Amino acid sequence: MNLEKNTDAVANEADKALQSTFAGLGSWQRLAVVGAIIIGIFIIIQVLDGFINRQLNSEKIKAKGSYNRIVTLTNIIKKILKIVLIFVGITIIMSAFKISIAPILATLGVFSLAIGVGAQSLVKDFINGFFIIFEDQYSVGDLVEINEIEGIVEDLGLRVTKIRDFSKILHIIPNSNISVVSNKQRANVRTRIDFYLDNSSDPSFVEEKINEALKKYKDSKELILGPDLWGVTENGKDAYKMSLVYYTKQGQQYELEYAIRSEILKTMQRENIKMPIVRNELIKREDDNALL
Repeated sequence: MNLEKNTDAVANEADKALQSTFAGLGSWQRLAVVGAIIIGIFIIIQVLDGFINRQLNSEKIKAKGSYNRIVTLTNIIKKILKIVLIFVGITIIMSAFKISIAPILATLGVFSLAIGVGAQSLVKDFINGFFIIFEDQYSVGDLVEINEIEGIVEDLGLRVTKIRDFSKILHIIPNSNISVVSNKQRANVRTRIDFYLDNSSDPSFVEEKINEALKKYKDSKELILGPDLWGVTENGKDAYKMSLVYYTKQGQQYELEYAIRSEILKTMQRENIKMPIVRNELIKREDDNALL
């Protein structure tokens, strides 16, 4: 009851304010105001359409993976804004012709408050979901970490995001609960490969032969940069370590790593490059009880 009384009071005050605005105007003046309102709303809608269409047609927006979804959401927002503008225009026109808008505003106020109170989390989900999609924070197929859950995005909607982790478990996360997103899909991944050689092997010779063998990977479509052989990165008593690095997109590093490791091994075998011998030492301990 208090809610209805409050909304009725607000509606009546708004109605009186609008009625008083047009109180001193004659018939022709009221018609002129109505014409100005209609033209003004039309111009605002045209400017709004032009601005949004320019943004949607920009190369930056078109390059986004979720472009179609962005267009859909933007069209929905455009329709909502047009409805709001037309509604405001109609209420002002009704006031200009001394038609009370209090019942309409009171009904709309109660309806809006009921939705706001009963569906706060749902509204938050939709608002956050819209900005996730519009800002292209992540797309379907991206490897992400959200709320300490890491996996592949299977579905992205206005209300929820669905992530499939590496144990094949599907996680459904309300968009309002998403505060920090780590998108690992869009970061270049650095892979480092270390391999050991016997101290009797000439590092310059090894570097030359390895670089020659890896030339065929320079034009690999998976590669963004590299592979680059750093050279000797660690010295030991019987062996030294060499390292190489390369950069790929997320998820494309593994098969390339297996191929490069295999190529290094075959090169070392072909060029008779010595690898360190792994010695397993057996430590004998005397049993104190045997002495008793």
